[in-house]
Amino acid sequence: MPTPYHILIAPTAHRQIRELLPKNKKAVIKLLESLAINPRPADSRKIEGMIGLYCDEVSHSRVLYKIEDQEILILLVK
Repeated sequence: MPTPYHILIAPTAHRQIRELLPKNKKAVIKLLESLAINPRPADSRKIEGMIGLYCDEVSHSRVLYKIEDQEILILLVK
């Protein structure tokens, strides 16, 4: 079943995800999958002063992403 949003991962974020501990990596991947269905969950935070920029935290990791049209660009995972 296709999701409403297409997830793109910036090279820096991709590298950061690869470097996570397996438990944290699994939690971040689960978050990314859920963002493809609902990119604005109740616990995500909109970054003030930036259009379409959001932050979400999961398993000691912070995910920074930008929503544009039907795409979500994952920018940073710290």
